[in-house]
Amino acid sequence: MWWINILCAMLLLFTYLAPYTSPKTFWIPALLALSFPYQLLIHFFFLIWWAVFRRKRMLLSGIVLLFGWGHVADHFQLFGNTDAPELTASAPIKLLSWNVRLFDLYNWTGNKVTRDAIFKELHAQDADILCLQEFFYSRNTIFFRTKDALLKEFRYTHIHDRYTQHTRLDTHFGIATFSAFPIIAKGDIKFPENPNNQCIWSDIALKDDTIRVYNAHLASYHFGDEDYKFIEKLDTDTDRDSIRTGGLRILKRLHRGFDLRSDEVERIAAHMAASPHPVVYCGDMNDVPMSFSYNELKGNKVDAFRESGSGTGATYVGFLPGLRIDHILHDESIISWDFQTLPIELSDHRPISVMIATKGE
Repeated sequence: MWWINILCAMLLLFTYLAPYTSPKTFWIPALLALSFPYQLLIHFFFLIWWAVFRRKRMLLSGIVLLFGWGHVADHFQLFGNTDAPELTASAPIKLLSWNVRLFDLYNWTGNKVTRDAIFKELHAQDADILCLQEFFYSRNTIFFRTKDALLKEFRYTHIHDRYTQHTRLDTHFGIATFSAFPIIAKGDIKFPENPNNQCIWSDIALKDDTIRVYNAHLASYHFGDEDYKFIEKLDTDTDRDSIRTGGLRILKRLHRGFDLRSDEVERIAAHMAASPHPVVYCGDMNDVPMSFSYNELKGNKVDAFRESGSGTGATYVGFLPGLRIDHILHDESIISWDFQTLPIELSDHRPISVMIATKGE
């Protein structure tokens, strides 16, 4: 048990390199970063174990946890702040971000049920600004309504949408920002290395101020059916050659995802730095808080989950649950409270919401 503890301590120390090491230079820390929440649990187990059997040996896990204690709050918060601040320069508004996975479009027997359930939740949340990733839209009447329904049935008056994929039957896949306030300027940030992903920005005129909202869907790992089947069968009698082939294929996909995101966040961070208005970033980053991508994009911004969230804030509900890969970040001139990770599993991502306002004097 002691030697296992030493090995786990070395892995955790190595994982601490992830936020500061570009995957294009060295990508192993980025891979280990995905396991950081699980590593924390392992070391808390060791603390309890050695407290019972050999208390002096608690020092090892205790020390390595202290080295990275600042990262623990990125992954776990005890108490969420739901109270609105007393002094704000602008009226409070609610922002919601959600990767809706095309409203379950390819579940041919149940996609309209999923779409209606998502719309029901959006009605219940009644956000002032709505940022959706993996958004589906079609004017073809054989499909369910999305964009037109959101503009007609909700109180949204302005939209900024952009689509990177267009298929037959007039179907479009992309990203969309809906606002109950005027969008007075808008644009996008292109990713030449990965044109299927995107980031759009919208200057939204509030009653007392203007903010720039970035809505992004960054590079995923593009796992295919073959990869998911391989992962599901790992606990069965999979032969050694299949494990080697499947494992290498997945590692290559992970490596490519790390590299693509590092380029994407550099472009977004540079664009945000030049914004004339206070910035709010939201979307599906496809990466965890321990990652280089998150660290680069966050910079000196505030993580709304860390400011007022609770629990683990886990947003991904796929094959590796418990990861927080959807984020809302904002400038220090903006204050946020009542961050919520909604317990809804209508997609492979949970929606996140927060109240924001510009700071008063």
